[in-house]
Amino acid sequence: MGNKIVVGVWDCAYCGADKISGEIQVCPHCGKPRGSDVKFYMAGPKQYVKDPDKVSRNPDWLCSYCDTLNPDENKYCSSCGASRADSELNYFQNKEKKEREEAEEKRRQEMQNNGAREGDGPAGRSKGPGRLPLIAGILLVIGILAFMMMPKNKKMQVDGKTWERTVDIEQYTQVDESGWTLPDGAYDVSSREEISGYTQVLDHYETREREVAEEVFDGYDTEVSYKDLGNGHFEEIEEQVPRYRTEYHTETYEEPVYISVPVYDTKYYYHIKKWVYERTETTSGTDDEPYFAAPDLTGDEREGKKTESYSVTSGGKTYKVSFDLWQQIETGSGVRAVIQGGEIVQLK
Repeated sequence: MGNKIVVGVWDCAYCGADKISGEIQVCPHCGKPRGSDVKFYMAGPKQYVKDPDKVSRNPDWLCSYCDTLNPDENKYCSSCGASRADSELNYFQNKEKKEREEAEEKRRQEMQNNGAREGDGPAGRSKGPGRLPLIAGILLVIGILAFMMMPKNKKMQVDGKTWERTVDIEQYTQVDESGWTLPDGAYDVSSREEISGYTQVLDHYETREREVAEEVFDGYDTEVSYKDLGNGHFEEIEEQVPRYRTEYHTETYEEPVYISVPVYDTKYYYHIKKWVYERTETTSGTDDEPYFAAPDLTGDEREGKKTESYSVTSGGKTYKVSFDLWQQIETGSGVRAVIQGGEIVQLK
């Protein structure tokens, strides 16, 4: 004998009558047969079929001509008489097709909504009012910075010009250094063994205890599920599922204990001759003849890094300018300049 069979119910899509017995093929209220939109479900107290072996386990088939669901044993549609051989889908295949169509429609709708949120339409306001002030503030700051950096045309009266040039002086002198390697040119070298680092070394093991959980078989539980047969009936399936209980016990284990052991290496102490910064020679002025200082160098000195800066003053403001443009500007003259970020970048 097979599993128990439960009679399901369905709702009429035409007149709205609900909980019609799954063993009834035609709505008793409006006379319409079960159509392609029908969904079988279980409701209320279970009504078991007295002789489950007489119930088909196969789903209803869907007539391709009039969308009527017919019992598996029907060779012809009970509504229009069309042959079953001319139809392709059964209850489950039709249900799967509709679910795919609904999922595709939902995906298209989400894509449209996302597109609206990215635009300026009403749907785009779903980012939430709490974020709008923050976004507006960030955009305002970006706008101010962009405005400040934007090139601006300005007519100005040149009140004055200044320049400054610097030369770093380096001295070849003895420096004291130390390290784990000895460079070329080192002299007066001494060395000693020092700690260069530490390594972890196993020292011993200590016996410790810990609680360990273990799943132990404790018998079986009967779980009941219901399989939709796609014909107005549901098959009741009982399954024996193993049950486990958690037991705890104490176990001992050996935990390794490590100690830090110093690693020794040879460290060198030495003198070495190097070029090092000693001083800066600065020249500046307001004339049109900038120059670098000509320092009086000793035999162990040389010129190093050189820098130069040029500026123009107009209306109490000072603007940086390149040397090429600075040469073209005369004190007391009027010029039209392009200013960007506090610097004259072009003359017009």
